[in-house]
Amino acid sequence: MRIAIGMAASLALASCGENLPSEELTDQPGETEAAAEDFSTSGSQSNELEPDPILYPDIERHEMFGASCAYATGNSLGARVIARQSDAFMKLEGEVIRFVADVESEELPYGTRSSYKASDFALVLDVSGAGDQSGPEVMAYEGTISLRDQNDREVFSSSGTAQCGV
Repeated sequence: MRIAIGMAASLALASCGENLPSEELTDQPGETEAAAEDFSTSGSQSNELEPDPILYPDIERHEMFGASCAYATGNSLGARVIARQSDAFMKLEGEVIRFVADVESEELPYGTRSSYKASDFALVLDVSGAGDQSGPEVMAYEGTISLRDQNDREVFSSSGTAQCGV
C-alpha cells in the first residue's frame, strides 16, 4: 500500500499539466487486435509505440494496489508498467492493457515475474543490481522494459528505474 501512495505522489508530479481521462481495462482479444494490426503491418521498428504514464486515476480504477514494481523510463517519474505477482499493466494510446504473469518465467522482486502476456503483446521485464532503499518499504533497481507484438517484433524498449515494494 505504501508503494501505491509513493507512486501516486510521483505520478501526480509527472502528470502536472495533464488532464487525461483514464480508459477502461482491456483484456479482450478483439479490442487490442486492431491496434496490434495497425503497427504490425507498418514495418514496425523498436519504440514504435510509446506507453503513456499510468496515472493515479488508472491505479484506482484498476485496483493496482499491493506488492508491485513500478517501471519508469529514462529519468521520468511516471510509471510505464506496474507489475504484480499475477498481472501487470501498461497504458498504450490512452488504454490500460492488462497482462497475465507467466508463472514459469523468472521471479523478480516482490513476487513479480520477468514475463507477462496479453492477447496481442508480450511484456518482458528485468531488474539488475542489489537495489537501493528508496523508502521505508521500497527498493529501487535498474529496470528494463521490452514490449513485443504478436509477430515477436520489439515495438518498445526502455531502461530506467523500477521501484518495488508494498
